Amino acid sequence: ELEEPRAHERRSHARVNHMASAAAVASGASRLTMGSFFRDSGVRWVLGGWTVFTAENLIMSEYRSEIRRSWGGSGGQGAYQSMYSLLSAGTLGSTILAYWRFARFGVELRAGPVPLQLRFGAFVLRAAGFFILGQLAPPLNLSAAPIALGLTEVSKDLSAEVRGALGCPFDFNAYKDRGEVFGITRVSRRPEIFGLLAMALGGALLATTATQVAFYGLGPTVCFTVLAMHSDRTQRGNGQLSVEKEAQTSMLPLLAFLDGRQSLAQFCSEVDPVNAYTAVGLAGLAALRPPWLRWVK
Repeated sequence: ELEEPRAHERRSHARVNHMASAAAVASGASRLTMGSFFRDSGVRWVLGGWTVFTAENLIMSEYRSEIRRSWGGSGGQGAYQSMYSLLSAGTLGSTILAYWRFARFGVELRAGPVPLQLRFGAFVLRAAGFFILGQLAPPLNLSAAPIALGLTEVSKDLSAEVRGALGCPFDFNAYKDRGEVFGITRVSRRPEIFGLLAMALGGALLATTATQVAFYGLGPTVCFTVLAMHSDRTQRGNGQLSVEKEAQTSMLPLLAFLDGRQSLAQFCSEVDPVNAYTAVGLAGLAALRPPWLRWVK
């Protein structure tokens, strides 16, 4: 007869201890400070990797001519590209390795699940990132799939060039007659950089540790902004960034719309709808996070 009250008492103590532990974790997460953030080992390793990656890109880009001349001969360009690729892969790879080692440990940001509003924000940012990068890609040719599967036969009266284009999954000739300012470049003249940044910030909203914030948020924001400004400076100097393009576009996304240099209606008329729908679908896939995608935020 005494066993039942004792069992009930043990269960009550267990619930109290569990609630106390959860409160302690939540209290610890709420006491996150700037000092504790930058003292975290994972944050230091990850930000160190992003810093070296940024510096390496700046140096290799700034002193391209000098590095190529140092090899001499016609192989200078190839040697430069190989060295650039090797250094970028090494620095970014070490950053990813640091993230993999420390992402689940260290300073915690929250004890419970990620709030719904942050998950929605992450979806929006990822959709924006996929959208920007998707508008840089050639339009998807959906009619190529049935041709490749043999479900649709292309007329033999067409030229070989036309038949090949119909069977290609991308329409590489879609943008050949457009000028240097069209489509997504009306949003930013550095769409590839800010598209990647939007996708990274989507992961930062879902972060649960300081290391994850450093990897997806702080590191990419500083790195990509610096590289975008450096690209403007170097291309302005070597003539790749024309006066007309700089006058009509902005480096920061949407700024040209806000100051009247670009028209939103014109931009919308140039958006490729298939690539846009694909971007939203990929963002939805990232939000659902199937098992094979669980290693990323």
